[in-house]
Amino acid sequence: MSFQNVKPTKPELNRVKKKKKFSVRGANLLEIKREQLSNLLRKYMNQYFELKTKMRNQLLEDIDLFEKTYETIGKAKISRIARLNEEMLNPEIKITYYHDMGVDIPKIELTLPEYQLPTYSYSDTNLYIDILISRLREIIFIIIKLGEMDSLLYHVAEENKKVQRRIDALDEIIIPRLESIIRSIEEILGDEEREEFIRMKKIKENLENKNIKGEI
Repeated sequence: MSFQNVKPTKPELNRVKKKKKFSVRGANLLEIKREQLSNLLRKYMNQYFELKTKMRNQLLEDIDLFEKTYETIGKAKISRIARLNEEMLNPEIKITYYHDMGVDIPKIELTLPEYQLPTYSYSDTNLYIDILISRLREIIFIIIKLGEMDSLLYHVAEENKKVQRRIDALDEIIIPRLESIIRSIEEILGDEEREEFIRMKKIKENLENKNIKGEI
């Protein structure tokens, strides 16, 4: 809004003041939303790093289990079991989104078949592989959860940046510009009121002088 497009009148002054009031209220509401988004971001970041630490620790334990399994049943048998699992497993992935605080949050659902019989024989394998397969299934779901949270953190951070840019625009550009226009209009109206006061005073003095002369 440039001053050239503003009329220095009282109705225009009232309109600009209302616009400023609306802008200040909008900035305050955006500040509340920014604070909520910041709290949400901190909360999910803590959860993300906790889950990442859990996944790392479990993977280290699973590597130890894998090494023990490798030592007892050999590489060839592990490769055969892996190929059979790949053929038998037909995972289904479904991604949906829900909306919260202006952010689209992904929800990933992975369905793995619960087969009745294992893809290996109990007679020529050991207990380690049973535990390893079960734990690796858990790892898959942890990785999916991390993927959800990674996308969530990105979108919350982007929304937080957008809100902050709007707040900055209101606080540093729009509201100061409106305040400048208000001051300019008030100064012009003040000058006009003073000029009108002086003009009316001169008229009154002239009338009083004429009355005095008439009486003489």
